[in-house]
Amino acid sequence: MRLFIAEKPSMGKEIAKNLGGKMVNQGPAGKPPTHIEVGGDVVTWGFGHLLEMAPPEHYSEAFKKWSFDTLPIEPKSFELLPKSNAKAQISTIKALLKKASTVVNAGDPDREGQWVVDSLLEHFGNTKPVQRIILQALDEVSVKKALANLQPNTSPQFIGWKNSAIGRQRSDWFWGMNLTRAHTLVSNVKGQVVSIGRVQTPTLGLVVARDLAIENFKPKDFYAVSAQIVGAEPVFSAKWKPSDAVPVDESGRVLDANIAQTVCAKIKSQTASVTAFEAVDKKQSAPLPYSLSSLQLAASKKLGLGAQRVLDIAQTLYEQKLTSYPRTDCPYLPESQHASAELIAKCLPEKYSELVKGASFSIKSGAWNDSKVTAHHGIIPTGQKANLSGELAAVYDMIVLAYLAQFYPPFVYKQTTISLEVAGEKFTASGKAPISQGWKVVFGSEESEEGEDKQTLPVLQVGQSLICETAQVDAKKTTPPLRFTEGTLIQAMTNVHQLVDDPEIKKRLKETAGIGTEATRANIIETLKMRKFIEIPDSGKDKGKLVSTQNGRKLIAKLPDSLKSAGITGLFEQALESVAKGETSLDVFMEKQTAFVKKYVEMARKEAPATASASTPVAPSVGCPVCEKGKLRLLNGSKGAFWGCSGFRDGCKTTCPDLSGKPDLGKFAK
Repeated sequence: MRLFIAEKPSMGKEIAKNLGGKMVNQGPAGKPPTHIEVGGDVVTWGFGHLLEMAPPEHYSEAFKKWSFDTLPIEPKSFELLPKSNAKAQISTIKALLKKASTVVNAGDPDREGQWVVDSLLEHFGNTKPVQRIILQALDEVSVKKALANLQPNTSPQFIGWKNSAIGRQRSDWFWGMNLTRAHTLVSNVKGQVVSIGRVQTPTLGLVVARDLAIENFKPKDFYAVSAQIVGAEPVFSAKWKPSDAVPVDESGRVLDANIAQTVCAKIKSQTASVTAFEAVDKKQSAPLPYSLSSLQLAASKKLGLGAQRVLDIAQTLYEQKLTSYPRTDCPYLPESQHASAELIAKCLPEKYSELVKGASFSIKSGAWNDSKVTAHHGIIPTGQKANLSGELAAVYDMIVLAYLAQFYPPFVYKQTTISLEVAGEKFTASGKAPISQGWKVVFGSEESEEGEDKQTLPVLQVGQSLICETAQVDAKKTTPPLRFTEGTLIQAMTNVHQLVDDPEIKKRLKETAGIGTEATRANIIETLKMRKFIEIPDSGKDKGKLVSTQNGRKLIAKLPDSLKSAGITGLFEQALESVAKGETSLDVFMEKQTAFVKKYVEMARKEAPATASASTPVAPSVGCPVCEKGKLRLLNGSKGAFWGCSGFRDGCKTTCPDLSGKPDLGKFAK
């Protein structure tokens, strides 16, 4: 018997549909099936991770008490335990494994998906041969192609994915369990937990730093001069370029109004001599298909959707077989898929028929590039008929249009640049005139040109004389940075090197994927919101923006720089990628993580008040009395400590007051 273990039921059902036999659902009567029999094959599934890291008290009763006497907590070997809501499914998988002759790992095609299934196989001590199926999409063609190309689960790529996932899981546990306890003890406030996370804390640090930069910003006045040039059609505007003799700030801005006014008076009605003229036809290729982070950014800007909501929508579209795998950091596409592009496009919903007719499927844009495709390619439609509405339809439309744009010619425009001299002062003008809209017709008015380059400039000759008819001083003010939205915070996490001052770290991070992963960044933001470290006002000037709370700011203020440094965390993420590629061993990675955490536990120990050496009472985990799946966890809110369900991302909003370090369950008493 061949046993497929999928990451989730929807994936398992699609595999079963394409195995080519009669499907027979199996499981307890009156309940959802636990597995499907298809001829000589069986397909079962998890619900994401069915196992979780054992809590500290599993290793020793002494760890129930929060004390520096027991820190750092460093298990000799990390153990995984069944989640309380997953025991029945785990029993099913265990029984099926005993009957299987071969196993197929059908986790999502990434490091976490690899470990979702491999962790179960290790938990049960599996010795049966294991293969791997890579499902980039769940439509019939993609699933059958993947079934025909099963690979050994022991290939270096999959071993690397597994080790990287283990490293992520263990380092997150080691950071959280040790540094959260250490800094809670330093805080020494009864009932208050100071939550520290390897990615969570630096992400909060980005928001706090941005908020403080805005609030401490002091605007500066600066001045520019613009000249209206006549003598050739059309009339155009040129900007003054201060000479080296003019005092300017570090950004090249003139801060003295008198200087600008003097130039303005000096050039009015004077001859403007053309010192340089260039008009060049340029081409701009279509934007690449979406990665998850670029989709989150675009949907935040266009639709006002939060990062987690965009991920949820993309996951739904994937599970409905309408789009490819969503948790991708790569916008490029395999060259082998270009041949099926026309078939995919012609199967799209009727609303896209005119765009499909206008497309040329012989065009091979720069998106088709095997050398740049990573574990997953860009998010594209599968060609399945869609009947969507609301937010799902809007995000699907964005994905489809980005795909269809690949089969339109480049946008062609004339870029014109003019240099002038007026009364000894230098001026420049630039303009961008469309010649052929190309792929821009796919997006319509969304892609209209904006900015000063939009003006149309005349054709001129070097040495030609024009007239500066009028001139004006443009009084401006420097502006503060913008508050983060969920989309721009995702962008900052992805391109963290842009926010790092240290030149060596900046250089090392430039070619990596930032902090967190495509799959985890939205969840990190949700966690920060849930823990009341950041919030999104629903009114006022900051409506829809991310703003750090006082609790978030207090946490960042009391931590050493390295614990809140996006740069340091980015380097750790880079190290995890090195583990995934097989360049660094899991043991070496964990040795460095362990040394780092131990260092900061010792620093916290020195800062702790004498009373902290006793303990801070923390109750053992308590099952949620409402959903009966999650566990109640002690959290720090704007009004003090409270308990909340760990299943909040699955819709459970259960909370209850804190009662001396334990949840007050009085309102749930029957």
